[in-house]
Order: sequence, then structure tokens, then C-alpha cells
Amino acid sequence: MMTIAVASFKETLRKKILLLIGILTLVYLVLFGFIIYHAVKDINQWDSGNNLKIYMMASQTVSILGFYFSSMLVAFLTIMASIGSVSSEIENGVIHSVITRPIKRMDYILGKYLGLAALIILYSVFLYTSVVLICILLQLPVMKMLGIPPLLKGLLFFILQPIAILSLSIFGSVRFKTTVNGIVVIALYILGAIGGMMEQIGTAIENTNLINWGIFSSLLAPFDVIYHQMLDAVFSDAGLANPMFAMSGMQGNTPSQWMMVYIFVYIIGLTALAVRRFEKRDIG
Repeated sequence: MMTIAVASFKETLRKKILLLIGILTLVYLVLFGFIIYHAVKDINQWDSGNNLKIYMMASQTVSILGFYFSSMLVAFLTIMASIGSVSSEIENGVIHSVITRPIKRMDYILGKYLGLAALIILYSVFLYTSVVLICILLQLPVMKMLGIPPLLKGLLFFILQPIAILSLSIFGSVRFKTTVNGIVVIALYILGAIGGMMEQIGTAIENTNLINWGIFSSLLAPFDVIYHQMLDAVFSDAGLANPMFAMSGMQGNTPSQWMMVYIFVYIIGLTALAVRRFEKRDIG
């Protein structure tokens, strides 16, 4: 298993997609730092007793935008690195030289999963830490209210989101061809984001149908739920609400403990299904 994991890790490092992600990450961090720098200048001008609410809302919004686009970058890396992790090797015949060795099919899938997960976790930690450090170094005021424990809790949820996407993508890579899997995973990722917004809007206007559709979408793709749990973990201890909902008159709902249990079942269940499916698949 570990041999496959190491090989999968090294193989992903050699892919051109990693170079593309690296360039996008560098451009994003430079732009984010530029935005924070100018936002801090404007926020400092607003800092007065009458404008304290605007002061905190603006600084928190910039922080959340940093986390939001960072999570999109991590999701993009996860999807592009994993959609063909198994299917591409079946399609080009490489799988035969691997499976003929004394390697169990379960070890092959779990090795692929661990190798990709290790790379994704490293990238997630780097990006999350970079966003936080930029905000601290440029003295974004809201960061003074956040302690180390909430930021660490937020990091765990920031990592959990791409791990959930990875489980879905690995299962799809066993079940579908690479192109089809890419379409399915991206569609579900978008569905999760839309579903989260539908649920928030439904809660704000008290529309049961929207709430139910949002919940259904979140069950299929709970990635947006994890993102909101990350925001709650980071900002709730400081007594700050999500200004992205406050500005629109909506209230954000903290995911329930049962939803978090479901997410772990979702991750483990999809991985187990991938193993089971691959063990029965004819790779002739």
C-alpha cells in the first residue's frame, strides 16, 4: 500500500497540472496581499466609534474571501489530480503491470488515496497558512481577535473539504472513464455550492421547498457544509457572524453534529465503495 502511495505522490508531482496550480497560487496570493493592503488602508480610515460595525464587517469579509477562493483552488487541485487516478491507468493499460505484481486491489486503491491525500493536505496547509500570515503581516484588524486554537480548528475543516472531494473522485475514477468522472465531480461540487445557497435563502424567506432541496444537495455533495463549518470554527469564538449572510439579511446556519457525522460516513463510505467496485471490476 505504501509503495503505491509513494509512487502516486511522486507521479502527481510530475504532472503539469501541479505547475499550473503553482502559478495560479502565486498569482492569487499576490493579488490577495494587494487587496488586503488596500483594504487595511481604507478600514483604518473608517475606524471610529460610529463605524465600528463597518470596520469589523469589512475586515472579516476580506478574510472570508481569502478562505473562499483558497478552498476553490484546493478543490481544483484535488479534482484535476484525482479524476484519472485509476481510470487513466486502466485506459492506457498501465494497470496491468501493477496488478500482476503481488499487490492486492484494495492496497492499490488505498495507496492511490493516501498518496493523493498527502499531497492535497500539504498544499492545503501551505495555502491556508499563507492566507492567515498575509492577513497578520498586513495587520488586518480582525486577525487580532482570532486565537491560535480557532485557526487550527479552521485548518482541520479546510483540509476536510478536499478529502471529501477526493473520496468522491476516487470512487468516480473506479466507476467511470476520466472525462465522465471529471464532469460528474465538477457538477456535484457546483451543486453543493448552489445547494448551500438555496438552503440559506430558504431559511431567510422561510421557504420549506428551498430548504429541503438545499439539504438534499448537501447530502449529495457536502463540501459547502464543510466550508461553513470552517468559518464557524474560525470566527465564532471571537463573537463574529458571517458578514456574507448578514449583508444580505440572511442568517448562516451552523451545521449540526449529525451532519458532521454524515460527512465522515460519506468519506469512508465512498472510499469503501471504490475498493469494493475495483475488486469486482474486470480490467481485462
